[in-house]
Amino acid sequence: MKNLIQFLIKHAFIFVFLLLEVISILLIVANNSFQRTAFISASNGFTSGILEASSNVTDYIGLKEKNLQLANENALLRSKLKESFLQGPDSFVTKIDTSLRQFYIYTQAFVITNSVQRRNNYLILNKGRRHGIEPEMGVIASNGVVGIVNEVSEEFCSVISVLHKKSAIDAKISSNGYTGTISWPGGLYTLGNLDNIPSHAELKVGDTLLTSGNSAIFPPNIPIGIIQKFELKKGSSFFSVRFRFLLDFNRLDHVYIIKNMKQEELLKLMGGFEND
Repeated sequence: MKNLIQFLIKHAFIFVFLLLEVISILLIVANNSFQRTAFISASNGFTSGILEASSNVTDYIGLKEKNLQLANENALLRSKLKESFLQGPDSFVTKIDTSLRQFYIYTQAFVITNSVQRRNNYLILNKGRRHGIEPEMGVIASNGVVGIVNEVSEEFCSVISVLHKKSAIDAKISSNGYTGTISWPGGLYTLGNLDNIPSHAELKVGDTLLTSGNSAIFPPNIPIGIIQKFELKKGSSFFSVRFRFLLDFNRLDHVYIIKNMKQEELLKLMGGFEND
């Protein structure tokens, strides 16, 4: 307190000068219309700038919460799509009944880590066993297939990316329905291969590749990529097809983990076929 008093006494003339300057300015503004108008205009501009900056900061802080809300809403909407329900003999069942009718349920997740430059790429997501996540669940983004859940902890899970040498996902050509398997040969993360398309199939550049629905992991008709080129090598019975992924794997943020409600039952039947 003593030091503060000494400081004020030492600089008293400066404080008095500043006080007089403020009083002078206020008197000028109060008694002159031109200066008053200019002052009000300047103060309004300054105040508006402060309020705009404050609003921008507030909006940015709330952006993450808004994105999370949108992702949860998208997951709910995806769970209500036609492809998420069993098809009955008469018509599409619209009633949500997770114990009997619903086939797929979607859970939104954030990407914590992701790689695209390695030969075998993985992702880590912020959902785990506590959220109902299990190995062999499919993972997609808003515009493409991401991969398959590999390992699960209580709070997190790892995903084998489509950009992995062991990744093999059933796909179909939208224009003609022929099915094959997509793989990633390495190199550019934007390009993949479609294998096992027979030589008699009609192909064209620009055809869209979709999930076939022939597995217990992914629903049908999820977009994968666009055919860029193809060729039939001499003596081969299958086309070599190159396609471009619709999904930019280097910009993944929100994804959706797919739970197949009937996966265990389907895998048992598929296992029986493989053993024959």
